[in-house]
Amino acid sequence: MTMIKSFSNKLLQYLIKTDAIDKDEEVLAYYRYGLEITISSIVNIILILLIGICSHHFYESIAFLICFVPLRQYTGGYHANTYFKCNFLFSVLYIALLIVYDLTVKQLTYHAVALILVFSIVTFASECPIEHNNKPLSDIQKKRNKNLSVILGLLYGSIGVISQVLSYDVGVIFLYTLVLISLLVIVATFQRIRREGY
Repeated sequence: MTMIKSFSNKLLQYLIKTDAIDKDEEVLAYYRYGLEITISSIVNIILILLIGICSHHFYESIAFLICFVPLRQYTGGYHANTYFKCNFLFSVLYIALLIVYDLTVKQLTYHAVALILVFSIVTFASECPIEHNNKPLSDIQKKRNKNLSVILGLLYGSIGVISQVLSYDVGVIFLYTLVLISLLVIVATFQRIRREGY
């Protein structure tokens, strides 16, 4: 049993003892999933902040989280099948993003910025949201999530463009985060296509 599952079970036992939740198996499964997702998300945030501190990119880490966390809720995308893989992959992808950022931030052209924006917004508009197996969406939710994906993509893209114009390098993180989320959406789309046998 992973650390996250173990900690979630301890919290569940505490909630049951204090009569905060019902012992019904369906209720317990609902709370267990919610606790596991919450703990995993907190671990991910802490890992990103630690990577930012250790690599002297703390403000970039804040910008990344401000963009990634809200937008990912509406886009969906690739999910690892264990919490460890999720935390590990999230950290590796962020480190890769920082490496690309350090190597390219001073050479980023307005044409590249425009390409990033078009690529991301087209991806969000055509493929989002990607449903998670444990969290199906109604048609209304799908439409809302698609619209919010595009709106947030445009908002964060605008922040990135304005930052670029004003020579605030940290804003470029917003643009690179849009690319990362788009790639996770594309990977999940290919997985779905492969599962469905097309």
